Amino acid sequence: MKSAMLSMALACATVGAAAAAPFAGVPEPLGGSLGMHQVKEATWKNGVLRVQLQKAEVSELVYYTFIYHGICAEQWHKPEAFNKMGLTRTEVLDATGAKGFAFDGDAAVCAEMGSMGKRFGNFIGERTSKCEAGACAKRK
Repeated sequence: MKSAMLSMALACATVGAAAAAPFAGVPEPLGGSLGMHQVKEATWKNGVLRVQLQKAEVSELVYYTFIYHGICAEQWHKPEAFNKMGLTRTEVLDATGAKGFAFDGDAAVCAEMGSMGKRFGNFIGERTSKCEAGACAKRK
């Protein structure tokens, strides 16, 4: 009986570790929230969050929604933790990692967006550049 319980506990721990692997290195509060947004893989390097969604194509609507609800909403709910992360850019790519969009925005930008209500489309668009062939252009 004890060995069966131990086996189940180890199996659960293994599944949990495997599920956490795609978001390894992504700081909280973002690391915990990405799974709710169809993220296939996520990496963090020098303040840049790069995500691949489980989608063949990332439309502008999907991208805008992800930035608003998947990234900036975390700043509104957990501002201290979000500010400590040092996020400067979020790159949102399709499942192959080839195409998508990049958002140049930090905690202050997300906080400002939070006070805008539903008029966030142009705000995000002004801070967006396209990603092609896996490379995201720097915003001018």
